[in-house]
Amino acid sequence: MKVVTSCERSTGRGARHYTAVLLDGKWVKVSNHPEVVRAGREDDFQNYMLDVADDAITADFYRSNSGIESVDASNGMQWDSFALAKRWAASGTGAPTTCPHCGREM
Repeated sequence: MKVVTSCERSTGRGARHYTAVLLDGKWVKVSNHPEVVRAGREDDFQNYMLDVADDAITADFYRSNSGIESVDASNGMQWDSFALAKRWAASGTGAPTTCPHCGREM
């Protein structure tokens, strides 16, 4: 198991930053996961922690105030939009081989 941290922020003017975990073909924000642990607030960022399987795929999502998006995944994949990252996740090509909750082989 490994711990994923997410420093989340939304400016209200369009900018967003968060980390998500790939679960069942969808990116789930760490803060929206039912087993998340809130780790406090620092410099306008809400911080969260989550235990996941060692081979779980995570991604950092970023959108600037001007609407420029980027997504960087832990498996080396990169996308220029949230939509492309979501489409890739739904394709099932990056599904982890162990359960992100208990670490058992799937």
